[in-house]
Amino acid sequence: MAHPRRTPARLRRTVVLTAVLALLWAVTAVTAPAHAAPDGYLWWPADGSVSSACNVVRAGETHQGIDIARNPSTPVYASYDGTVSWQPVNPGGYGNYLDIVHSGGWSTRYAHLAESPSNPLVANGATVTRGQLIGHTAVNGNSSGLHVHFEIRRNGTVHCSANAGSGTLITARTPTSISIGTGTPAPEAVVNGGGVHVTGPNSYTDFSSTGQVYAWNGGYYGGSPTGYSGRFVDGKVTSGGGGYWLLSSAGQVYAYGNAPYKGGSPTGYSQEIVAMAAMPDNQGYVMMSAGGQIYAYGSAAYRGGSPTGYTGRFVDVEMTPDGGGYWLLTSAGQVYAYGNAQYLGGSPAGFSRAIVAMSPTRDGQGYVMVSKAGQIYAYGNARYLGGSPGGVTGEISDVGYRTDGAHGYVMVSTAGGHYAYSTPWLGNPTGTTAIF
Repeated sequence: MAHPRRTPARLRRTVVLTAVLALLWAVTAVTAPAHAAPDGYLWWPADGSVSSACNVVRAGETHQGIDIARNPSTPVYASYDGTVSWQPVNPGGYGNYLDIVHSGGWSTRYAHLAESPSNPLVANGATVTRGQLIGHTAVNGNSSGLHVHFEIRRNGTVHCSANAGSGTLITARTPTSISIGTGTPAPEAVVNGGGVHVTGPNSYTDFSSTGQVYAWNGGYYGGSPTGYSGRFVDGKVTSGGGGYWLLSSAGQVYAYGNAPYKGGSPTGYSQEIVAMAAMPDNQGYVMMSAGGQIYAYGSAAYRGGSPTGYTGRFVDVEMTPDGGGYWLLTSAGQVYAYGNAQYLGGSPAGFSRAIVAMSPTRDGQGYVMVSKAGQIYAYGNARYLGGSPGGVTGEISDVGYRTDGAHGYVMVSTAGGHYAYSTPWLGNPTGTTAIF
């Protein structure tokens, strides 16, 4: 086969382009020097947005890592100090990939790299420090677009404790939620849908991560919106039950029935939006990011937020009965009270999985919190009526306390299974692959 003749001008352009790319990669490598990791935290390895989260089921298989995608090709950095271990090229899966072996049985994996064992940026067996440039994203293996597939492992088992939901913006060389300095991970990350919301003595409403609404003895006013970013993470039913709001992980708000739209899609939040709480007058609401940032709309007032010194990440926000305050909850069970919200206890001991949600009593003088394993912790005038159900498909994702003044609650799993304690069990949704 004849080949086109390369002219001197074309050759010069090729040489110049190659030189420019090499220079850009070299500049990237030296503009922000890496440092050893005295605080123990793993760092995110690349800039981009999450295109697939850890533990998500795709085509019948569980995704064992997190995909961080961005165009064009993006630098990839070491998440922690360790030793480079290049793995054989895997054309049908990881493509070009390497592991970094850390202390305490921990390792991190970086897949779909432009570099390879035969053409590495960091050599096999090399010692690297956290934040050091180790490669660039490419399209190879089971990959249809530029991204790095990032895994955290301990003794060979994948950990999703630094996970972030689909659509979350990631900044390279910023801390994840997991510390391996002592070999003890921070609480697991929480990736839920919209959960369950008790609306009366014999009714509750479910919201899925794709915005599907299931109303059990309550009103259905619409759902499954299009054009949203990320996934749906929370919803709230109006006082009186005539409508509801849906909230996406990008802070988009969709209002149905008599629920008024008061604003949304805030800017400047550092982690995904995870929860909302509504005012009793139905004329406002607050939303919260996983970093504890609060955004208030309509009649809702900003009472405070963005606390420091917490563990894990923030997972829920709940309003007081008169709208004069709210509680923030972390995945370690820490409670932060603002306005007229009373601190009644928190930071329980002995939970086996991350804390995922809380729900106050009708008068606001108590609340319960629940873990992924369904462990219930009751504070103030809230009552412990049972928990830790067996045979759960998925993991517990939300809890709702009765709203009629009686004591009781219902919890829901990510698969939509309900577990009711001193309150009616009304059914489980079917026909969705989304999570609750």
